[in-house]
Amino acid sequence: MIAILGAGLLILVALFGRVIVNPDSYLFSTSGDAVKSYYNFSYYLKYDSGIGHDGINYPYGDHLQYINSHPLYLQVIKILDRFIYPLSDHGVGILNLTMIFSLLFAIPFIYLVLRKFSLPPWYAAVVSLIILFLSPQVDRLGGHFEMVYAFFIPLFWYLLIRWHEASRKGWWTLLLLITALVGGFTSAYYAAFLAIFPMAIFLVQLWNNRKELKGYFPEGLHLLMIAILPLLIVKGLVTITDWVDDRPDNPWGFFIFHSNVFSIFLPPRSILRELTSGIVDISYRWEGRAYVGLPATLLALSFFITMLFQLAGRKRPHWKSYFPNKTLNLYLAASVIVLLFSMCIPFKWGLGFLTELLPLLKQFRCLGRFSWIFYYVFTVFTATYLYYLYRIARKKGYRIQAMALLLIILSFWGLEAASRVQKSTSRIFNKNEVLSTSGIDIGALLEESGRSSDDFQGLFFLPFANTCGDKLQFERGLGAFTEAMRCSDQTGIPLVQSFSPRISLSQAMSSIQLLADSTIYKQRVNDMNQKPLLLVVAPQELNRQELALLDRAEVFWSGEKFLLATLPVHAFNKGFDSWMQLANSLSDSLSCTGKLCTNVNPEQLIYMDFEESSSDLVFTGSGAKYLKKGTMELFSDNLYERCSDSELELSFWLYVDHRTNNMPTPELWQWDENNKLIHKEKLNSREVHNVDGMWVRIGKNVNPEPGIRYQLTIRGKQITVDDLLLKPAGARVVVRHETGDLLLDNFRVPVATDR
Repeated sequence: MIAILGAGLLILVALFGRVIVNPDSYLFSTSGDAVKSYYNFSYYLKYDSGIGHDGINYPYGDHLQYINSHPLYLQVIKILDRFIYPLSDHGVGILNLTMIFSLLFAIPFIYLVLRKFSLPPWYAAVVSLIILFLSPQVDRLGGHFEMVYAFFIPLFWYLLIRWHEASRKGWWTLLLLITALVGGFTSAYYAAFLAIFPMAIFLVQLWNNRKELKGYFPEGLHLLMIAILPLLIVKGLVTITDWVDDRPDNPWGFFIFHSNVFSIFLPPRSILRELTSGIVDISYRWEGRAYVGLPATLLALSFFITMLFQLAGRKRPHWKSYFPNKTLNLYLAASVIVLLFSMCIPFKWGLGFLTELLPLLKQFRCLGRFSWIFYYVFTVFTATYLYYLYRIARKKGYRIQAMALLLIILSFWGLEAASRVQKSTSRIFNKNEVLSTSGIDIGALLEESGRSSDDFQGLFFLPFANTCGDKLQFERGLGAFTEAMRCSDQTGIPLVQSFSPRISLSQAMSSIQLLADSTIYKQRVNDMNQKPLLLVVAPQELNRQELALLDRAEVFWSGEKFLLATLPVHAFNKGFDSWMQLANSLSDSLSCTGKLCTNVNPEQLIYMDFEESSSDLVFTGSGAKYLKKGTMELFSDNLYERCSDSELELSFWLYVDHRTNNMPTPELWQWDENNKLIHKEKLNSREVHNVDGMWVRIGKNVNPEPGIRYQLTIRGKQITVDDLLLKPAGARVVVRHETGDLLLDNFRVPVATDR
């Protein structure tokens, strides 16, 4: 054990020596996702406490468990910082060192698992290093840092082995529960990994004991308790302490980010993939990669081919020769079940409705990560089987030849691991120029400008970047996001925006709404105080709304990477009061026909209030058009003949529904007189700032042409549409609903209580 830990330490020093010496000076990745993980960790250490992270999503903050912030570990570091040694200024370095030395911590547990299957110490030591450094978790050094901790699965497996061996299981049960809880409060994925593995073992043992189920039930229920209890505790504590009740419950990716046979048994850069391109698709998602190495692949292939020949010859396979270790077979069979789950089986075979019965499953968008369990079990199985063959050959008198062949296989396997870890670490030594004061000192800049961090209540950045689950996505400003995190980390000024996929839907929508037209009141400012915001603007082209906001700010410093400005909170709602006055005056002065009041010929308008359609969700009035799944047609008309050649403004309101993992897709079709499609355009429903509650206003200007039929459709799931208006550009249209709702140019006119 000492030798293997020493060898592992030497390898880590060789790989990460410069980081170990200067841990605060490096970022393993400069991508927005990785910098966000560093920032979340660093900001909390400096400025926060408790279960909330106040550095993002100002003024609401977010729960530590939902933002990849290593919540339990952060509490340990905070205690050390308070009572032992000041650590708060070293968040980046602590996270870097934790990831590096967590790999060392994995080695003894892989070794102990191998020794449990009667492998000699020298052999188990070599294979332990191979399994670790070939592990797909080493790849996570480039992002998703909480997924780097490769010790959780081997540790849990080792404890399961000891639990099965023990006559008195209490001590091992406690250790299993503690491991699962620590994993669960590191990342929800570990809670799921350490639950599904014993569940799969339970299923295998049910089959093995099918003839005497009654006798197995006590042990089986004990195992199920180990699987389910930590999951319930983690989920329960997070739910109890969470102050948000509208987090996305249908994240995108469950049917996308999974593994397949090729992601397990082919290397990331396979010659076979290049040779078969255009013939057969053997591609896979990066999230599903868990390559077991060529020796393991060849072993699996030889098993498969041999069994096929035996079955073709109507011979019953001699299973004991394939799977000689009865104890290991239990875990191997269980890992195969988990592997099928990681391949989205059976859900992708038309049984997706099962996720509705178990909604917790859908929270794990990256099913491919579950293949890591199979990776560890199958590489251990391969190592044991290779040694089994070596022993057989040695008994037959081929001692030297067997040892030579075994060493060749191990050498090649080791070279694969070395190549994999070299590629995984080749791009991680990035100089820390973001979360460090060695570059731009934001505090000094504020002081030189006669300001301080206390003058600002929050930080807003442009170009805008934010996410609303997997619904609305704004990624154009990710570069500005990095600069904003730099400023926030140095000053403690919290960010208004957030790029967390699990953030509250309503809070994400209110953030997106801050750049809406002046016709929409920005609700988020009601929860802010009167201090200004620090505006950070990256040197990037700004859109119309962003330029308007910048014009209302006072720039006080400008540099190569960004500029700083003071942004009054009332700037977000500038022009709204004028618009309200206009709405009230027009509602009394326009010519009205029924509920429509306009200054143009009503025949030129197309307005649909969908009052005849029953829906639980409405924007205004008492009805809205709803379709659970499929394609909804909203109109099909020859617009030129109806509205002449004037430019038209098309708008409608689309509901952001939490019951699906994507936004519906609106499409505008153009058909000629022979019903031949001449043009199709997707309307933007993903990057929209005009937000009112949970509704977004989809808009498009159309220049109608003679003889062309225009058709508007929306396809997708959980589609709810309300208040469609097609009017000449520049025309004024007021809609008065019997419910008292009022629309001007298809923007809702709020009553005083809505502001």
